[in-house]
Amino acid sequence: MQIIADAQQAATLLPPKSAQEAGRATSGAAKTLLGNVYMVQKKWPEAEALFKEVVNSGEYALISDYAAVFDPNNKNNSESIMEVQYKEGTEGYASDFIYQFLPQPMTAEEVGQVTGIAAPQALGGEGGNAPTPDLIAAYEEGDERMNTSIGHCTAEGVSFPYIKKYNHPHTNQGLTNDNFPVYRYAEVLLFLAEALNEQGKTSEALPYLNQVRTRAGLENSTASGQAEIRDAIANERRVELAFENKRWLDLVRTGKAVSVMTAYGAYLKAHPQEYYYPAGIIAPPASFTTIKTLFELPASEAALSPYF
Repeated sequence: MQIIADAQQAATLLPPKSAQEAGRATSGAAKTLLGNVYMVQKKWPEAEALFKEVVNSGEYALISDYAAVFDPNNKNNSESIMEVQYKEGTEGYASDFIYQFLPQPMTAEEVGQVTGIAAPQALGGEGGNAPTPDLIAAYEEGDERMNTSIGHCTAEGVSFPYIKKYNHPHTNQGLTNDNFPVYRYAEVLLFLAEALNEQGKTSEALPYLNQVRTRAGLENSTASGQAEIRDAIANERRVELAFENKRWLDLVRTGKAVSVMTAYGAYLKAHPQEYYYPAGIIAPPASFTTIKTLFELPASEAALSPYF
């Protein structure tokens, strides 16, 4: 596979984080990418070896405060392995994640209440990115990550949970300073725990899982045995990496995408108001009936192939 060859070469040619300009690719990022590929391929020993190289490199460490990981004043911190760089302002480099994640429509006053900007404008259209009750329930009592990741706001007078993780002070609507995480050291620890557990090395896996839990203010996991630890790691990834575009890929690579999304769709259709649908409105009957686990080939790419 080309991605493996590219990542192997990059891991050799790129400098470590300590010798690289902030925000640029590093050998640690290349190794994490390659390890991720091996996780998809279920090549557990190869993944274990790579993630241990990252852990033992001394280049990365968890930040004690989960919220600080995402603070724009703390970009490319010790936990950052790779993040997409953005810059607040009108030069064309700004991000706008909080505006993509707010429930919509919202009045201008409501936008101002949640973002704190001085000249807010109303948001129209529909916003379907509200945290689900399922995700909210996945957080254990006392998990400090929940308040960082999920908040509550008002949209046209109705209270909704919203994705708070990327809500930080900024001046102008739609022009924010938040970077977007691609790989974090916490994910490396969870990947390593998973790779070890899948080889039956359950006692070796737990310390890496518990490092992530400890930072979140939680006690060590009480899971025992490969199956329980597998589930514990999966749930830890769900809450630790919430809203970082990891959940769907985890479901696909573990073979759970169809069963999880089919069950989710059936429950949502039976209880639409629990998922913020207005009274009298239901999900389309055909939704969640066909779950595709591969991304579609873009039309622009298909047009270049004689086979489409």
